Amino acid sequence: MLISRITTSCVVGLVALTLSGCISDDSRELPVSTISVEGLEPIAKFLKPEVIDAIQLDDGLTPITDGDWPRYSVDTTWNWQLKDELNMSYEADVYVVDLFAQLDEKSVEPLQALGRQVICYFSAGTYEPWRPDAELFAAFETGNPHIGYPNELWLNIRNPAITKLMANRMDIAVELGCDGVELDNVDAFVNDTGFAITQQDSLVYTRILANEAHKRGLAVALKNNVELVNDVVDYFDLLINEECFQYNECEGYLPIIDAGKPVFNAEYTQVHIDDPVEREVLCNVSRSYGFQTLFLPLSLDGSFRLSCQ
Repeated sequence: MLISRITTSCVVGLVALTLSGCISDDSRELPVSTISVEGLEPIAKFLKPEVIDAIQLDDGLTPITDGDWPRYSVDTTWNWQLKDELNMSYEADVYVVDLFAQLDEKSVEPLQALGRQVICYFSAGTYEPWRPDAELFAAFETGNPHIGYPNELWLNIRNPAITKLMANRMDIAVELGCDGVELDNVDAFVNDTGFAITQQDSLVYTRILANEAHKRGLAVALKNNVELVNDVVDYFDLLINEECFQYNECEGYLPIIDAGKPVFNAEYTQVHIDDPVEREVLCNVSRSYGFQTLFLPLSLDGSFRLSCQ
């Protein structure tokens, strides 16, 4: 299944103190962007190994369900943009944006001033060498390249130190004002990672991360991962899916709806984008499921947004 990612063809770490990208053929490449030393100041305290070492992880055995974080309903509307200047004109309750883009874009506060909730995206399963916290991953073994994004390498999520690094990203999300986080690439067990990661390993990992988000007052979104839905529905506040209609797996996400939580579904098929009649046929099915379905550009650049609502 398609995984929404931002990729780059340049490897840049903390030594250079930059976040920059070289454009390749991937339509989801970040445009060239540089974060100065001053730009990193809001998260500088989170870029120290001793800070990560001090994190105390939840065991994930029981879902944390009581606390002060946003809750959403099946009627909650959304928008999703992971690259280019953010288009804030769309009417939506929740905007999903890239976490680290907030270091120079700083769209969280303006969106919240418009009454929007902001969920901040990051990859919880792969090493992205251009991210500003990349140096923190240097000591850990990496696996195979992601099949769709060869500049990203799979991480061994069985290592608790990797879990701490992702919890640290949640601390960054809190610092940047995000209302929640989206966890991408937590489906290692269905990918050729180079590690012997099982479905049970991924289940334990996602449960711990969901609890870590709630401990920090963050809503937490599961990304795709239809195989785990029944086992994590009590841990997550919403689900973000790509192309379940295209891949005929939408019914697998109905337990999220049954729990009164939203399924944010994105479809990219050109026929539904171009043909309002075909789009309405799919929208009728989406409404019957209770999904919040959008038709978006594959690049997730905010250039258009067609909603079933």
